[in-house]
Amino acid sequence: MAAILLSTINTRAMARRVQAAARDRLGASRYQTDFEHGQWWVTELATGAQWSVVDCQSPAGGVYLDFEQVTAGDDE
Repeated sequence: MAAILLSTINTRAMARRVQAAARDRLGASRYQTDFEHGQWWVTELATGAQWSVVDCQSPAGGVYLDFEQVTAGDDE
């Protein structure tokens, strides 16, 4: 049986988990999270920088959320 990727789960609980991970990993002061095209996305509102949310596995086997930047955004 295939495992379900965390980044593809569209629930309120997962939205809170994505938001917490974004605060911890990205440090953006203002951002929004959206579930589109079957996965979570994070956008920093100040610059428009955008990340796709990805699933990762630690060497110990734990699963966590990480971010792949897809748009740099504006520096202004």
